[in-house]
Amino acid sequence: MGYVPKPAQAPRLRYIHFNVAGIDRVAHEEVFRDSNITIASSTGAPAIAVSEWIFGVLLAHYRQLFMFKEWQDNSTWGRLGPNTLTSSLDGKRMGIVGYGTIGRQVARIAQALSIQTVVYTSTPRITAAERRNNSFVQSGSGDPDGTIPSQYFHGKTKADFQHLLSQDLDILVLALPLTPATRHLVGKDELRILNAKAGAYLVNISRGAILDQDALLESLQKGAGNGGLQGAALDVTDPEPLPSDSNLWAAPNIFISPHVSSITPQTIGRSYAILAESLKRQARGENLLNVVKAPQTERL
Repeated sequence: MGYVPKPAQAPRLRYIHFNVAGIDRVAHEEVFRDSNITIASSTGAPAIAVSEWIFGVLLAHYRQLFMFKEWQDNSTWGRLGPNTLTSSLDGKRMGIVGYGTIGRQVARIAQALSIQTVVYTSTPRITAAERRNNSFVQSGSGDPDGTIPSQYFHGKTKADFQHLLSQDLDILVLALPLTPATRHLVGKDELRILNAKAGAYLVNISRGAILDQDALLESLQKGAGNGGLQGAALDVTDPEPLPSDSNLWAAPNIFISPHVSSITPQTIGRSYAILAESLKRQARGENLLNVVKAPQTERL
């Protein structure tokens, strides 16, 4: 993420642009309390790459690609049986927690695969204006008008969130920011509710601390036949790097990558394109893209 200067070190500083979407790891820096500095992010740039990663792991899990690769490594022409059947994604029901640019691109791909999506946000998304995405959106991607989900859920309490989890979900995708309110949002009780009907598959691409990893491990060890998850995919963990002695590495039906789902040349290019557009807007006296903190005189 780079070095963040203190205001005293750069007294004429008026604008900081981060080339990443999530800035929770630097939100404690002094510049966030300076009333003269505008801070913006690259929200929207990683959406396509992260969504590709999500569906890559979903397809690998449901179509048993990991198992087939193991057969290949063992030079085995295997046969499908009751415990090795594959499943298509069409007809499944997906819950998306957080409906920013990543969540919207996930919904777009899900729609193409005939997956029904429902979403959960902290605030209501009732009107067309409330459902519209005002962040940077790559042309031809996402759900700018918020029309794809079959149903919207919202709330800020455990009970509100658990109501979403009780909607017979096959897949749960965590794509929301880490805040004090979302830390360990998904714990033992939430996983129990999510898996009440049948084992779900959980994907976390947001921040590791949103998920109680001890509860996750317990649920994976139970398995889908005993009230647990059927699998999980993590691009984020708590802490990072995940210690080599963590029991998560060897948990059943888990896929872990080292926080790399967004890293592609295209993502980097979009990040710089967002910065370039914001600099043009700044020169014209227009609102910048993806502002997360505006000067007090221009607060959005």
